[in-house]
Amino acid sequence: MSEIQSEKERSNSKEEALDAQDKKQKKTREKKEISRDHDIEVESVENQKMERAVAKIIQSEFSGPIPPPSIISGYEETLPGAADRILSMAEKQSEHRQNMERIMVASESRDGLLGILFAFILGMGCIIAAIVIVVMVPQNAGAISGALIGVTGIGSIIATFIKSTRQNTSKRNNDSE
Repeated sequence: MSEIQSEKERSNSKEEALDAQDKKQKKTREKKEISRDHDIEVESVENQKMERAVAKIIQSEFSGPIPPPSIISGYEETLPGAADRILSMAEKQSEHRQNMERIMVASESRDGLLGILFAFILGMGCIIAAIVIVVMVPQNAGAISGALIGVTGIGSIIATFIKSTRQNTSKRNNDSE
């Protein structure tokens, strides 16, 4: 009888072990199903967030004084006459910019001409002063000081011409780029 009882106990313990294993397997399956469901939910939430983020990121840009026709029509629908006001504002701005460029070009050419003219007058004055000093003071001191003044006058003329030539060349290079 004890053998039968021990066999029953063994079979019961085997059944209990199998039941425990089944329970563990069921729990793991349930956990996997829950985690799969959770992963699917997380993915759907992440997809929704990405769609919202993409929707927020999309924007349009334009450069220039006049917006594209779709935007102008939106302004016109909101406020009748706004499109005409936008176009007139762009025309005024363009006219103003062109006038400013004309003034700048005229003043730059005037300044360049005056610079060359005054440098020439200064140089010629130095050369004339040098000649006068050499003639009036024929000793060595007069010749040396006259030569220095003459070289300074000629140097100012040469420096002015070189400077204006370099500025014109650099402006032409910048304009062509």
